[in-house]
Amino acid sequence: MKHLILIILIQFSFICFGQESIENNGEMCRLLNEMINNDQLYRSGEILGGSFGTENNSSKKEIDSVWSLQIEIDNRNTEKLIELTKKYGWISDERIDCPKLNIWLIFRHSQKKYFPEILELITKEHEAKRLNDFHYRLIKNHLEGRPKM
Repeated sequence: MKHLILIILIQFSFICFGQESIENNGEMCRLLNEMINNDQLYRSGEILGGSFGTENNSSKKEIDSVWSLQIEIDNRNTEKLIELTKKYGWISDERIDCPKLNIWLIFRHSQKKYFPEILELITKEHEAKRLNDFHYRLIKNHLEGRPKM
């Protein structure tokens, strides 16, 4: 019986303390803000801005080329956020005192190849109460093909 209690306590400690603490909130805030700025780099630009490239004078080739650049950024951002979430758990605005972070946008703009890993991560983080309901639903909606909410 003592061994069973000890095993349960050890497993509980891994669940509670499995995430590393963030040592430099300011640096983490800077990194995540840079990722968000990059996420919007071409989306808010002249060619893709406004109506996602459908109502401007750019050619299809130009639009496709800019989307290709944005997707490269999205992939790097997605991979980095997956890495950070695995290491630290969901990094919310409140957790690192970084207002208007909107880091959920990174997963909302991810490519299909990342969907299974993202779903596993956000489910775990939502169940652990580190990812709020609203952001969980926004990300999950993207993973499900963006049906009307």
